[in-house]
Amino acid sequence: MRAKQSQIWSLLAVLAIAFTFGCHAEPDDLAGQSGELTDPVRRANAIANVSRLYSGALERASGDRSAAEPHGMADIAVPRLNDCYIANSSVDIVNSANIITLLADMRDPRALPAFIASLSWQPEVSEEPAIASARTLRELPLDEAQKGQAITAIAASLARVSGARGVDNRLRIEFIRTLGAFRDNRATPALIEVLLRQTENQNFLINRLAAEQLGLIADPAAIPALVKALYLFAPGNANMRLNDVAEQALVRIGRPALQPLLDTLAGNNVEATQIATQLVAAIRQLPGVDPAAVPTPEVIVKNEALHALGQLGFREAIDPLLATVNQVDEGERADAIETDLGDEQLMVGAAISLVSINREEGDTQRMRDAILTAYNRLTPEIHPRRPNRPQLLVAMGHFHDSALVPFLTARAIRAARPADNDDNVRFYAFMSAMLLANATEAAPLQAIYTAEPEGDVRDGMGDYESLFAVMTECTADLGCWTGKLTDANQMIARKACYMVARYGRGNADAVTALVEQLGSQTAETRNEVLYALDFAATSGSPAAVARITELRDAEQGRSIWTQTESLALSVQARLSSRTGS
Repeated sequence: MRAKQSQIWSLLAVLAIAFTFGCHAEPDDLAGQSGELTDPVRRANAIANVSRLYSGALERASGDRSAAEPHGMADIAVPRLNDCYIANSSVDIVNSANIITLLADMRDPRALPAFIASLSWQPEVSEEPAIASARTLRELPLDEAQKGQAITAIAASLARVSGARGVDNRLRIEFIRTLGAFRDNRATPALIEVLLRQTENQNFLINRLAAEQLGLIADPAAIPALVKALYLFAPGNANMRLNDVAEQALVRIGRPALQPLLDTLAGNNVEATQIATQLVAAIRQLPGVDPAAVPTPEVIVKNEALHALGQLGFREAIDPLLATVNQVDEGERADAIETDLGDEQLMVGAAISLVSINREEGDTQRMRDAILTAYNRLTPEIHPRRPNRPQLLVAMGHFHDSALVPFLTARAIRAARPADNDDNVRFYAFMSAMLLANATEAAPLQAIYTAEPEGDVRDGMGDYESLFAVMTECTADLGCWTGKLTDANQMIARKACYMVARYGRGNADAVTALVEQLGSQTAETRNEVLYALDFAATSGSPAAVARITELRDAEQGRSIWTQTESLALSVQARLSSRTGS
C-alpha cells in the first residue's frame, strides 16, 4: 500500500512540474516574460529576458528607441516594469535595482512613476537606483506637469542627503545636475539651498556645482543668493570661493542682475559686507599672508561688483566704472601715483571692466581716458598680488581702440638709458600695438623691432614679425582680413581677429566669419575670436550663442574647453542679452 502511495505522489509531483513548466512563457515571448514579473520566483529571469529582447531590438534599430520594434516592445514592457517596481521596490531590492537599470536603458517617459519612486532612496540600500533615475530623468522628453513632478521628487531627495560618504556626494551631484538640466525656474529654490549651505558634510565643490546650474536656469529669483555667493568661501579654506561661478551665473541671467550689482558697488548690500568681513578675517589666518596686504571688506565687495558689472557688459555701468577709476582721496592729486593698495585695486579693476562694456562710439573717448588714467597712476614697479601695467596693456588691446596705438607704440620704444627700460612694459606694449595696428601705424613698430638688440625682448617681438607683411597686404580691406582668419599661421589668424573687429564692427558678414572660427583648437586663437565677436556683434549673434553651446557640449572636460570656457560663456551671455534672448 505504501509503495502504491509513493508512486501516486511521484506521479503527482511530475505532473505538477510539467504543469508548471507548461505555464511558463517562452524566453523570446516578450508579453509572457513581462507577465512573469509578478512572480517572485520567476522575476529575475523575466527581467533578464526582457532586457535581452529589448537590447536586441535596439541593436537592430541602430540605437533608435523610436523605431517600430524597440518602441513596440516598450509599449508592452514598460507598464509592467513600472508596476512591478512600485509594488516590490521595498522588499525585492536586487530585482528592483535591475528594473531601474532596464528602464533607464529604455528611456521612456511612461516609466516616470518608477523613477520618482526610486528617488525615495534608503541609505546603504537603494542609492544606486536613485542615481540612475536622476541621470535618466534629464534625458527624457517630459511635459511640463511631468517635469514638475520630477523636480519636486528630486528636490525632496536632495534635501535628505546629509552625509559625507562618497555615495552622498554622488547623489548630490546627479540630483543637482538634473535640476539644472531641466532649465526650469521651479528648480531654483532647491539649488539656492545647496548653494548657500555651509557645512563640513557638504564638499564646497557641491556649492560651486549648484551655482553653475543656477546659471543654466538663469532665473532672476536667484540673483540675491548669487550676489551673496560672490563673497562666500569654504569653511576652513578662504582660498576656495564661489565668486567665479556665481559671477558667471549672474552674467547668464543678464540685465536683471545689473541693478543689484550697482547697488552692491554703491555700498548698499549689508550682507555682502558682513560676509566680506568674515572672508578678510579668514584670509589673514592663512599661512604666509601679510595682514597689511589683505584688502578691506569694502574693497572686496566693490571689486567683485566691478568685475561682475564688466562681465555683464551693459552701458549703464560706464558711469559707475568711470567714477571708480577717477576717484581720488581728499588732498590727493588726480595725476599722482596711487599709493593706497585698496584704491589701486579698485582703480585697475574698474579700468579693466570697462573693456568688456558694449559701448557706443560716443563712449569711447572717456572710457579710453579712464584706462589711460589708471595706467598712468599705477606704480611702475611690479609687486606680487598687486595690479601692474602689463595687465592694462593687454586689456588695451582687447579694448579694440585704434586710437591707443600711438600710446602703445610710445611705451614700446627702447630708452637711451638701460635703467629707464621696463622690458615687460615694452614687450606687452609692442604686442598690443602690433595686434591693433594697420599698415600705416605699423611703420614705427617696424623701426622699434629693427633697432631692438639681441635678447629676450627681441625674441619675444620676433614672434610677431610675420604680421608686418600681412598688414601691408591687407591694409584696411575687411575682406582680406576675413580671409586671414583661416591662415595656418596662428599669429596671423589672431591678428585677423583684431582687424575684423576694427573694420567690421556691426557688419553681419564679419560676425559670421568670426563665428565660423569659434571651433579653433588653439586656445589663444579661440580667445581672440571671442574677444573680437564681443566687440563686433553689437546687436548680438544667435549663431555665436548656438555655436558656443555646441562647443560646450562636445568639449566638456577637454583641455581646449577648460582654457576657453570662462571667456566663452561670458561672451555668450553678453551676446544673448543684446538680442534679448
